[in-house]
Amino acid sequence: MKILDEKGATLYELLAVMVILMIVLPVIYGVFSSGYKLYNKVNAEGQLRDDADYTATMIMNAFYSTPFDYVRSCGDNCIELVDSEHTTVALEEGEQQSFYSIDQSSVYDEEKVTVIQLTDKTVNDQTISVFEIDGAALDVQSDFSNSTITGCEGGPCENGIIQLHFNLSHKRLAEGNLELDSQFGF
Repeated sequence: MKILDEKGATLYELLAVMVILMIVLPVIYGVFSSGYKLYNKVNAEGQLRDDADYTATMIMNAFYSTPFDYVRSCGDNCIELVDSEHTTVALEEGEQQSFYSIDQSSVYDEEKVTVIQLTDKTVNDQTISVFEIDGAALDVQSDFSNSTITGCEGGPCENGIIQLHFNLSHKRLAEGNLELDSQFGF
């Protein structure tokens, strides 16, 4: 049985390994650190784009699924869809054909109004700006501060263009905001 063995590492070999590790480890850490930061940035920007798409879609849905006669401005970053006349379609049976009659008259005692506006909301002890449709805030995580919705500035209009300017920020996106513009006609 041998007590002394020459298969161990010498002090010079250990020092050489330590020097190499001291050179390589910061490089590896830098690569992983910058990759993680980039991953968070891409993730946050994706969340901002998803929130902007969702908000624009919900605003367009309000326009295209709600019957309205005209649109009017109700202040800064606020638009009202006003339904003031009721239209009914009645089927009239004739001897050989069926006819439809359209009755468009003011039968509402009050106007039916759908309001789309940008308001402040508190989430996790933090105040952010979100869009509301008829008082219900859209479920988004992004802050829409400094965003705008404009259209029909001169008064009520039956057709026109709604312009959306989104200036979005997110707590995970440290530098800068994401700005997106969209517009659609009605």
